[in-house]
Amino acid sequence: MLVLRVLVCGALYTSVTRLHGLFVHSENISNGKYAKQSSTITPYDASRALNKAYVSSGSLTKRASPSWWEVDLRGYFTISSITLTAATYGRWNIYMGNAFVEVMDKDVSLCSDVQSEWCGNVSSTVTAGEEFTFTCNATFPVRYVRVTRPSTTNVHLVIGHVDVQGEGAKKPYRSYYKPLKNKKVSQPFLTTSAMTAGDCGIICHRYHSCIDFSYSGVSPTYENCLLTDKLLSSSNDNSWTTYTISCM
Repeated sequence: MLVLRVLVCGALYTSVTRLHGLFVHSENISNGKYAKQSSTITPYDASRALNKAYVSSGSLTKRASPSWWEVDLRGYFTISSITLTAATYGRWNIYMGNAFVEVMDKDVSLCSDVQSEWCGNVSSTVTAGEEFTFTCNATFPVRYVRVTRPSTTNVHLVIGHVDVQGEGAKKPYRSYYKPLKNKKVSQPFLTTSAMTAGDCGIICHRYHSCIDFSYSGVSPTYENCLLTDKLLSSSNDNSWTTYTISCM
């Protein structure tokens, strides 16, 4: 597989301090991100667990062993806390019992060298609307948060709401990008200039939210490097190549 490898020695990183002790600025970094789950009972898809408007019923999987839910944060973060809220509809709250939370640096379905950290376990008995907050001590930049409900029999997983608090972190030192020729990022958060595709990749590396980038050798130099944090946001364009982070 042809890949573009980008090595960087540093990345932009921002923290906030107070005179009397360290204050880490944290925000809900899961809002509006891409979520999926082991299966779905329509219309209770995984994204509902990220929208507090649906907290009463949230997301709902079919019965499986195990059932799981996952959010791709579309960037790399230091996690300060993860809060799960149980559904209030009917007796759906019981379908979050014994679920555990873990964080990962890569997509476990694609990568063989995933780093993961266990964050905490929901109790076996869950009341309607109950909140469970976990802290994670991951020593690596986190991109994925997964909630798994293990069981020896097939079970549902219902999550009323998920809130992930954190701040942008440095990316892994080494990244590999798979090129998609004749593709151009259609929703860039930054349009800038780069001498080569490798230079564009280094610029992408400096932003914790940048996942994919596009480079063109024939476009005007002031707008030949496009960075995006959106899922599947590339469109057809013969003069561009889009690079996506790939596992080796």
